[in-house]
Amino acid sequence: MDLSIIIPMYNASGYIDNCLTSIKQQTWLPNQFEIIIVDDGSTDDSRDLVDNWSTKLPIKLLVQENQKQAVARNRALDQATGQYILFVDSDDELAPDMIKHLYHGISGYSLVESGINKIFLDPTGNIVKREIEHPAIQTAASQNDLFKLYFGANTECDVGLWNKLFCHDIIMRNNLRFDNANFFEDSLFVGQYLRLIQYDQIKYIKQPLYNFYKRQASTTTSFHQEIDQLSSHYISKCAMLFEQTSLSTTERASLLAALKLRVWIYTIHHHIKYDPQWRPQKQRQYLLCKIGIKSSFKLDVPLKYRLAFWSMLCFTTMYNKLYRRQYLA
Repeated sequence: MDLSIIIPMYNASGYIDNCLTSIKQQTWLPNQFEIIIVDDGSTDDSRDLVDNWSTKLPIKLLVQENQKQAVARNRALDQATGQYILFVDSDDELAPDMIKHLYHGISGYSLVESGINKIFLDPTGNIVKREIEHPAIQTAASQNDLFKLYFGANTECDVGLWNKLFCHDIIMRNNLRFDNANFFEDSLFVGQYLRLIQYDQIKYIKQPLYNFYKRQASTTTSFHQEIDQLSSHYISKCAMLFEQTSLSTTERASLLAALKLRVWIYTIHHHIKYDPQWRPQKQRQYLLCKIGIKSSFKLDVPLKYRLAFWSMLCFTTMYNKLYRRQYLA
């Protein structure tokens, strides 16, 4: 088998047809490919819609109780037989020549990555903004540069699974799987994969070939009680990954400080949006105890995160009010 396309799916009846249509309408597909869709306990008619595609595309549909994307992707990896692996999200779409460019581009390489189209939607599904994002790691001139750019810049283009073609053999030989429940599991997976290959074994494609839809959050979204624990676990696992690199002690410490600031700000944003018990005092405690003032002065930390840290600390009530207004419908 040449290619396995892995798609986790949960209540995707509003998107899955468009996703599969974008695969069917590719300008080129390998002779032998499979699409493995793992339905993660959908309660809508997603599975019926996929069944309608069974005569048009080589689809293998797996069904499981709701266990989130990490488990679904791992199950698909266990079933995949393709030489290369492409991950696709059920609510996104591929540009018409994406598979052609990725598949032909990976020859002689261990990974190929393209740019992405970020498409921002309002709560009613209307497009409000478009952005093109290119790989930040493409400027890496060494293995250490690769890790510093990946975990430092942490762009969606780099940490996302879906704009990349992976070698199945590298994944299987190293027993690489999705971990950390469903929290930054894709970022951790890609980071672990990068440690297994060389920086000059990555092929970059300038064109934005993946349409990544960013849908606005809703006030009905539930608060995830486990997010604080998952944040700690993710940071610990990244710290262990840094120890396996040739980064110096100083470089590891600086990169970890930047990672902590970014992850805990993300976590605090989740509390601001969805936690009815969240209070300014708790927010300041998080910022000071889990991040610390020193981290906000490190040059390796992107300016926007340093500004966010001080805004969240000094103007807590105003910051939270504006943040909720911007990101919640």
